[in-house]
Amino acid sequence: MDLLAGAFVVAAASFLGGVTGFGYSLVATPLLLILGFDLPFVVTANLALACVTRISVAYRFRSDARRSRAAGLIAGSVPGLWLGAVVLTTVDVSTIKLGAGLVVMAAAVLLWRAVNAPPPRELPGAPVAAGFAGGFLGAATSLNGVAPVLLLARDKAAPRSVLADLALYFVASNAIGLAILLVAGGLETDALWPAFLLWLPGSLAANWAGTAVGPRLPETGFRRLTLAIVFLAGAVTALTA
Repeated sequence: MDLLAGAFVVAAASFLGGVTGFGYSLVATPLLLILGFDLPFVVTANLALACVTRISVAYRFRSDARRSRAAGLIAGSVPGLWLGAVVLTTVDVSTIKLGAGLVVMAAAVLLWRAVNAPPPRELPGAPVAAGFAGGFLGAATSLNGVAPVLLLARDKAAPRSVLADLALYFVASNAIGLAILLVAGGLETDALWPAFLLWLPGSLAANWAGTAVGPRLPETGFRRLTLAIVFLAGAVTALTA
């Protein structure tokens, strides 16, 4: 029954992830934890599912990708993933969840105020820094989309560009993250079999449906939706600590 309930959670989160380009783990993580799955299980399953489902998205929106930004996100995520894996295997789970939830909520509130402001000047090295923060949160909590999407929201990136850049980031960074978790002893094999294989078909279908909706949303509405999801996911994560 837990696996069946998890399948519904994953499908719903995958649809939202397709719409926004990043919302999958933000929704799936707290709900799977509420269902009783432990944090290493959730991290392993979410990294694997988000990696595979974003392959088709990266291909479909490849012409909209800003490859230099995606490369910076991926490169920065590697040391962050290693540090996050260390935290996952050594720090109390409640502490990880509470800290991650509070940081996510604060970042969303700050950026919400800037949605209608003109795009600010780009910061040198910002994609690498966002990638590092995303990698850390990814390996520790599977919330690896938070920092990159906050950077893209700050830069007022178009919805199709958000989908493309984040897809490239998730495919590469999540694959690296799974390898790092394996080396660090934080990989849960039960999350790959049977959970991953059972949840993958529904996740793929729901993600595809979501990507058909996301690019059609108005840009301001798209940004407000993404930041609202970030805030709510942070609140749920903190409350379930």
